[in-house]
Amino acid sequence: MLENSEDWATYNSLIAAAKYDPTAQNIHFNESALGLLALPSSISLAEFIKVVTPALWQQIRQLKHHQSKLIAWPIAASQPTHWFLWTAAHTNNKSATVFFQITDQTALGHTTSHWQNQAHLATVGQMMAGICHEVNQPLNAMRLRIYGLQAMHQGGGIDKIDEHLKALDKQVRRCADTLSNMRDIVGRKSLNLGTFDASKSVDQIVKLLKHQFKLQQVQLSSTPNTTHVKSHFFVFGQAQQLEQVLINLIYNARDALLERPLIDGPANISIDLALEKDQGSQGVIINVVDNGPGIPLALQEKVFDAYYTSKTAQQGTGLGLALCRELMHDLGGKLTLSSCKGKTVFSLWLPAVASGDLLKPQ
Repeated sequence: MLENSEDWATYNSLIAAAKYDPTAQNIHFNESALGLLALPSSISLAEFIKVVTPALWQQIRQLKHHQSKLIAWPIAASQPTHWFLWTAAHTNNKSATVFFQITDQTALGHTTSHWQNQAHLATVGQMMAGICHEVNQPLNAMRLRIYGLQAMHQGGGIDKIDEHLKALDKQVRRCADTLSNMRDIVGRKSLNLGTFDASKSVDQIVKLLKHQFKLQQVQLSSTPNTTHVKSHFFVFGQAQQLEQVLINLIYNARDALLERPLIDGPANISIDLALEKDQGSQGVIINVVDNGPGIPLALQEKVFDAYYTSKTAQQGTGLGLALCRELMHDLGGKLTLSSCKGKTVFSLWLPAVASGDLLKPQ
């Protein structure tokens, strides 16, 4: 790993590497890196930022010492051909120079992408069971009403036909809205990195799940921070990844509420959004809050371990929260937990995208 200028000179021709000087605002790639990334030798920092987009560059330059990020390449391609792992090394002197070791990890990228797609399909399958039940209800209601109308027609006439037609139309619209929201979430979306409004993802998920949860006597709602009601919550990455995290967290909260019903008050899950700084960086924070039994302090970090679960083998694999934390890391953010009896909060923080960096919203 590159630690200082001597290391840079030693490994300059052996490994692909880049040297970033935040003071002078320039970046230098060695010959190996230029060949690996297919970049021109004279590329400047401004030109490189155009290649990777400002929001992705923000995530790269904020990597901590020995922290890595896997990046699909080329950035703008609908089907990336390579994945490169960028690993940061900060110098110990006051120059604040950052070295990046760049390695071709295409096999890892394909594996990670496949694993994430499989997890997404599992999440979709979990939703589908509830959606089928929800759509089946209005269909049954329409069938019963149609049978009634047929009987009335055979008996000599139908009174107040307009009211019956309005009732049928209401059930049709309910089915259509449910399927439309489902399509918005699981439909074909670009796998490219880009900017998107996190509040829209939250709204779509709440619209899709709230009726289903209501049947299970769980209230689901979203409450944007009143200070930022007119704000857009633009972040960078893939909307599909954020929505997968949110759906996992919401279903976990629902399972906790159903497993240990509350004595006082209705079961409630709320999602709120706000703009919040973290270590000086502006970001979007999304809190998924439930008023369930809470998670004991001794287990609050353990729940993020792969294969840990408090559910039965039929209910869970123990991979949900581990995957959620991994997906948040991919988005350049983080997932934290705070819990006590009667209140559990999963907080998602993502770096906000400045208005000048809004490129190709998803």
